[in-house]
Amino acid sequence: MKKGRVKKWRAGAALLLVGCGYGFSGKGPVVPDTAHSVYVNVFTNRTRQYGLEVKLRRSIEDEFRRRGVLKVMADKSEADVVLSGAIRSVQIIPVASGPTDEPIAYRSVMTVGFRLTDRASSRILHETPALVDEQDFAAVSSVVIPTSPHFQQGTSDLEDLVTITNVQIGESRRNHALSELVDQVARDVYIRSVEGF
Repeated sequence: MKKGRVKKWRAGAALLLVGCGYGFSGKGPVVPDTAHSVYVNVFTNRTRQYGLEVKLRRSIEDEFRRRGVLKVMADKSEADVVLSGAIRSVQIIPVASGPTDEPIAYRSVMTVGFRLTDRASSRILHETPALVDEQDFAAVSSVVIPTSPHFQQGTSDLEDLVTITNVQIGESRRNHALSELVDQVARDVYIRSVEGF
């Protein structure tokens, strides 16, 4: 390949990366280069899931700490940008049933809205009115796959499947799926609010 073509190809690739929202600063197109810290408000919880807003805040803060781009501040007045929002709904929907029409698998669906603002000017840097994430889980022992990573991360052991009821399995799997869903939402909130996707 000739030198002129190589230069054009590199310039085109760089433009393509920038056009897709990729940035080289690590902050993406949403967060200004002058921002170095973030404060995460407790999201308003409009569901009946008690304490969900605390779990979500903790998970979002963990996501920011893991990525290391913006420092998480305990005091709002010390942060450059502020993330706030609301948990709009959490639904548990049957997605599969057995021979007796008893639900054997469910889907947890969480909807959140959020915005990232510049603290000093109150300018909205990013806003997502409705982010929807979902997580499937089995509710009866006959459809739980004990060798799956999802089962092995939970609190039940293989021996437990023989002794516990479907109601207990369903509740355990529902709680575990909701916990995973919170982490998934936290990742997506971070990606959209900071990286602009």
